[in-house]
Amino acid sequence: MIILLLGAAVLVGAFLIWWLIFETEGVYLGRRVVVALYDLYAARYDRIKQFDETADITLISQPLLDRIAPIVDPLILDVATGTARVPLIMARNARFQGHVIGLDASRRMLAQARKKVVVGRFESFVSLLQLDAGDLPFEDGSFDVVTCLEALEFMPRPQQALAEMARVLRPGGLLLTTIRIDTRWMPTRTWSEERMRRELEKLKMRDIEVAIWQEDYSQVWALKAGRSQPIRADRLDDIWQAARQVPVSYNY
Repeated sequence: MIILLLGAAVLVGAFLIWWLIFETEGVYLGRRVVVALYDLYAARYDRIKQFDETADITLISQPLLDRIAPIVDPLILDVATGTARVPLIMARNARFQGHVIGLDASRRMLAQARKKVVVGRFESFVSLLQLDAGDLPFEDGSFDVVTCLEALEFMPRPQQALAEMARVLRPGGLLLTTIRIDTRWMPTRTWSEERMRRELEKLKMRDIEVAIWQEDYSQVWALKAGRSQPIRADRLDDIWQAARQVPVSYNY
């Protein structure tokens, strides 16, 4: 009986460790653990995720450019950029003539991103910044587009992060984010479609569209209420000066 109880305890403990560390990426253990885990797995992150670049161009960068047409040179902010998934698929899209600022809290994820940007010779299209999503240094209405994929549920204060994304988006600008389809494994951390719609409406976002994108996630598209002139990529230097930030160097 004791052996059975010990065996059950070991199984429960193993499951708990797997859930806390792997399934939920440390989010219930705090921000430092989340960042540390991303640092730890940065070199293997792309192999683990196995992103399909062709599918990403078809399902992310092409629809994004279609939605902001005729603008082809937008200034884009990609929050929780990781190894630069969004910046790279934008840079590889022949229609794209703009610039993407990718920010992430993980130094080693950004190091992997830097390598890929340099190998692709995309420095003129991509800047990288180590920063927390909950307190963006940019002025209101600084970007034509803000993206944040597969990341909100891993942030310590997702509402605050989403509010910051909406704040730095110009009136009439485009937001692309995601929600998990299966919310059972991350109670209190994942939002339903109804919750996401409520949060976006509170932030004065309109034309909200939710569509299943892949097995685990749905895309969420929205426009910021109001209208304004496009920011465009040629305002990049002004954005950096106003933010008093220096992008991560590509010299490593």
